[in-house]
Amino acid sequence: MTTALDADQLETFERAGFLVVPDVLADHDRRSVEDEIAAVLEAAADDLVRRGALSQSFDHLEFDERYYTVLAEYPDIYEYLNISLPLVNNGHDPTRFRCHTGPELFGLLRHPKILDVVESVIGGEILSNPIQHIRLKPPIHRVPKAVSAYSNIGRTTWHQDHGAAMDDATATDMLTVWVAMTDAPIEMGCLVAAPASHAAGELTMHCPGNGLGSEAENYIPQGIVDGKPTVALPVRAGSLVLLSKWTEHAALDNTSDRLRWSFDLRYQPIGQPSGRPAFPTFIARSRAHPESEMTDPSEYADQWEAARQAILTGAHEGPVYEQDRWLANAGDPLCA
Repeated sequence: MTTALDADQLETFERAGFLVVPDVLADHDRRSVEDEIAAVLEAAADDLVRRGALSQSFDHLEFDERYYTVLAEYPDIYEYLNISLPLVNNGHDPTRFRCHTGPELFGLLRHPKILDVVESVIGGEILSNPIQHIRLKPPIHRVPKAVSAYSNIGRTTWHQDHGAAMDDATATDMLTVWVAMTDAPIEMGCLVAAPASHAAGELTMHCPGNGLGSEAENYIPQGIVDGKPTVALPVRAGSLVLLSKWTEHAALDNTSDRLRWSFDLRYQPIGQPSGRPAFPTFIARSRAHPESEMTDPSEYADQWEAARQAILTGAHEGPVYEQDRWLANAGDPLCA
């Protein structure tokens, strides 16, 4: 059964710059990914105990509570769970410069139901763009202050997704697919977007990032957002939210007592710049040349390890992330 979008859905996406696609992934589609991330957390806790950075592994706790508890002692646990390398241009610590590249994650990136949706928007020659995230957001009162402004754990401020890409990808047809692994009602911190904010096809003013977890935490100042119409996008687990790379959006605080869990996946047509040349891409679907598709999860993992080594050794020339464009706004009163 195809999950391709119909004409009305495509018209809504083109007009608004975002679209909720409900109930795409069933429970069984998500379960293997959830189990893999739980295994990553378990291995990370064991490693941190061996290194003396964690008092115990907390293996008696269920996943959500275990994550909160480890996070309280070791706020940088996201280094183990991240699905893309950290966005830092200098001072890499090899023991902390890592990302998760497991086979179930690879399967999610290539999931036919997701790719059917993507194909509806950008066509059948689909490249997996490496600007991707896992967002594990505890209830706001369980988030340590040290990472409260880090968008993958705490608050997600207003931004446009093209802001994380280099300028060579300005013309790239990048599509964000936000995958809800849990329910995301308003009280759990659903996405909120500004309708038609993508229409100009350009970046809104962003302020420099806060340096927490990543140099790339740039944001649209609240003074620009105030007064604009916005729409909350609550969804059920397994649903997708599509976003144009120019759509201004954020996420509400998770004021519930449950974990809000999602993935940001991004796709683009084959042959266009990814906006992140230091990181690998792969062909997720090709109607014209299906033999070119990557199907081996070990090849995916090897790509990321090769990119990691190239950055650590200096073999990759140039910045990992283009941050200078935001620094010019540092003195603007709206960024204060």
